Amino acid sequence: MILSSTPWMSNKDRSEERMLTRWLTNSALPLWSHHGVDRRQGGFHEKLDFSLCPIEEPRRSRLVSRQIYCFAIGHELEWTGPAQELVHHGLGFLTSHLLQEDGTVIAARNADGSRIDNRYDPLDYAFVLLALASAARRLADRDVLHRLAIRIRQRLVDGWAHPQGGFKDAALPLKANSQMHLFEAFLAWAEIMGDDARSWQQFADAIGELALARLVDPTSGAVSEFFDAAWQPVSDARGTLVEPGHQFEWSWLLYRWSMGTGDDRAFRAAHRLAEIGETHGVDMVRGVAINALDGRLHIRDPQAKLWPQTERIKAWHAVNTHPMSQPTDRQRAEAFIQLAIAGLELYLTAEPAGLWQEAMLPDGSFLSQPVKASSLYHLTCAIHALNSTTLAGRLS
Repeated sequence: MILSSTPWMSNKDRSEERMLTRWLTNSALPLWSHHGVDRRQGGFHEKLDFSLCPIEEPRRSRLVSRQIYCFAIGHELEWTGPAQELVHHGLGFLTSHLLQEDGTVIAARNADGSRIDNRYDPLDYAFVLLALASAARRLADRDVLHRLAIRIRQRLVDGWAHPQGGFKDAALPLKANSQMHLFEAFLAWAEIMGDDARSWQQFADAIGELALARLVDPTSGAVSEFFDAAWQPVSDARGTLVEPGHQFEWSWLLYRWSMGTGDDRAFRAAHRLAEIGETHGVDMVRGVAINALDGRLHIRDPQAKLWPQTERIKAWHAVNTHPMSQPTDRQRAEAFIQLAIAGLELYLTAEPAGLWQEAMLPDGSFLSQPVKASSLYHLTCAIHALNSTTLAGRLS
């Protein structure tokens, strides 16, 4: 879909962004701060049903971390609820139950504190580091949080650094998704640390270089999901997996990285990833980004989860705010932002307000399933991006 002459965004269009922000601060954050917080045993509930009853599941470090991020960012978006208290609540559970003294991140514990899962997963490290960065921006004890983040990062390096760049998963295949979220966490720390940012920037640079050299396919321009020990793409049982949501998410991150480095390779790769996601990964009938493509960029899974819709917004917002973008690119990005917002809003009509639908079927109906607290991270991140005038302003 080419919109080479789309007009600039109107005041009416801007109102859609404001409506999303109001939905987050007036409905979603109040609901999850009341019903999604376990005041008795600590931490946060993983899921709610549509009667607002929590579904009891083990407390995962990545979910606790994502909720810390959401409440911290919510405060920045002028949510008037108890953001600081909830960030402290999450940090208390995280440090007491899900982190070891040497920086090891525990994947999950039961709500009563008994250990349930200590398997290594780099995604857990990524989200803990992101949570600490978001908390460090707003709490007085930034130095304490930074020292903890460095200890966790060192544990990751000592145990799981890959000799060819990036970090290992617990087993093969290696997953691009793990590197992507570590990239996000390293950038978050680099963007807030001022004179102390150099080491975090070096880690972010290493992931950025890995993405450009190994993860982005030189022919298609896409990032697939699975790689062997030498960072060569591999297929699963059904063939190569390319997720449109991750094309958009990698695009957003590479744009951010290029802002700090001035690397036009990253800028070009980011733009191509956004175009791949939009051209091949969006169902124009439903107006939503679908779950998966194959290696030829043909539809593999036509269902459409909520989270790719948020990543579509972030990618086109990055195009729109990047100083290297051309005016025609900005105009197209403005149009795609509005299309992406319209797609996302289809998921947000659930009642009570502040909940959402998780997955759309090919016929446009939604799967009947509980609401995942983890999706609030994707929603908050996208809405925060829309409220930022530049990429650099997002986490600085």
